[in-house]
Formats: sequence, C-alpha cells, structure tokens
Amino acid sequence: MTNSAASNWPLRPCWPHCGRAPARVQQVSLVDGIRYGLAPDPAALALNRGLMEDLVMVGLAGTVALELAGYEWPDLALAEAAALELLRRSLSDPGEQAVAAAYLQVLRARTAATLRRSWTEVQVVAAGLLEHGELGAEELGHRISCAQHLRGKTLN
Repeated sequence: MTNSAASNWPLRPCWPHCGRAPARVQQVSLVDGIRYGLAPDPAALALNRGLMEDLVMVGLAGTVALELAGYEWPDLALAEAAALELLRRSLSDPGEQAVAAAYLQVLRARTAATLRRSWTEVQVVAAGLLEHGELGAEELGHRISCAQHLRGKTLN
C-alpha cells in the first residue's frame, strides 16, 4: 500500500460503491481508541446519514466485540451513552429524536452483524494492537488487507 493510499484508507471499504466518502482513520490505539483525521461534525453528520451511522457503529464496536468474544465490559453504559449522544446531536427531526434509543439498538445489532462478518479482520487488528499498542492508518490498512486476502484464499 502506498502512502497516498494509506492516507485515504477508509473506515469502511464501501466508497465509491456506496456513494459517500468514508471517514479517514489516522490511528487506532488501545489507550485512546480511534483518532480520525478530522473530528466528526454533527451538522455534516445530519446531512450524511450513512456516515453518521458508521461513526455511531464504530463507537459501539468495542463493547459489542467484547460481548461477542464473551467478555464483560465494565463501562458499557458509558460507551452506549457516548454513541447515543452522537446520534442525538446528528438527528434533526423531533420524531427521530424521540426514538433515538431504539435507533441506537438497531445500530448496535448492525454492528454485531458487521463484526461477525469481519471477525478475521477484527482478530488480526486486535493482535496488532496487543503487540504494538497502536496502529497507524497504513499499518491498519495493511493488516486488514492481509486478513481479507488470507480469508479469500482459505475459502476458495
């Protein structure tokens, strides 16, 4: 992966197929979590529902992954409160505001489904984080690409 490709590595490899630009991940760390190139702007997220949902799902992914692996997460309520706050700041319609908690549960279920589908990538990134403590965008992209390649080879 070249440096220019690494700086544009998407959070979710859907673009250009899904029609929206991805969030740019700068670094993932065991201590600080995910650091984006730019902080999410709630006004922009209100206009781009897909990106808003992706960011809320990323906020939920850590706790959902631990649950899928069979671990307890002591700050589950805190993580869900942060995701709910981002969701509420991004929703402009009062009707949507009223059902934000239910919307969060739907996104939580989608997060679990996405993690199950991508469990190989999750494990490879987790191993890198345990080994190094943090991964930059290029390292993260490389590990995910390798995991996808290996899965493709073993399934075919």
